[in-house]
Amino acid sequence: TWSALLLGNWFIVFHGVPGTPMVLLWSISVEEQFYLFVPWAVKCLNRRLLAGISIALIICADVWLFYLGRTRVPEIAIWTNSFVQFQNFVGGLLLCLILRGRSPRATGWQRLALLGAWAVSWFCAIYCLNIRYSGDVGPGSSALILGYGLVALGCCALLVAFLGIEKKALPSWAIYLGRISYGLYVFHWLAIYLVGIPMHHHFADFKDALIFKGVLPLALTILIASLSYRYFETPFLKLKKSHGVIESRPG
Repeated sequence: TWSALLLGNWFIVFHGVPGTPMVLLWSISVEEQFYLFVPWAVKCLNRRLLAGISIALIICADVWLFYLGRTRVPEIAIWTNSFVQFQNFVGGLLLCLILRGRSPRATGWQRLALLGAWAVSWFCAIYCLNIRYSGDVGPGSSALILGYGLVALGCCALLVAFLGIEKKALPSWAIYLGRISYGLYVFHWLAIYLVGIPMHHHFADFKDALIFKGVLPLALTILIASLSYRYFETPFLKLKKSHGVIESRPG
């Protein structure tokens, strides 16, 4: 019911993670909550007001992180909080305002530097500032604010690193996986569930562990995501194009 009302993430915040393979759909709830108002703002407001709204949402996220950092809440209740995640969406909105619809002109070395910045920022956020902690005791408000800020900056660096890149610079299989990437995310836990091997199960043989915890779930995930893209997502993408909306998927 919560997911049908696009509140699946708030169910996790208040009640914990449900034991279903489709738990990852919480992210769709966050996205749709953001899309309830931002498209209208983009349509009706000028660039200055959009920038102001973006800054306000970043401040709102930091206020939440300050509060959550001072309370003993599980990390998952922070990670699935809409207001915390909105700053990552706002990063994309600010990039749109900065780029003005143009793809960045970057050399190969500049793109590699951006990928390096992405990796370093996420590494520092997770392993130095410990924003993805276990247990009830978190790293504190300052670390959470800085860490989640680094995550948002890393997302922006990763996006810019690939914006405008030519198809010939990427192998065809990578382009295809990018096209079905959201299905890969949504269905990977379902694939693990269908394989039937608990994630905490330990194999005495490395080969068995590689097959049953790596190869089989990966292959099944790609299969399900491919079928979903072909028979479920593609009709909606064609509908978008028929209404003048450009497909935003890679490739």
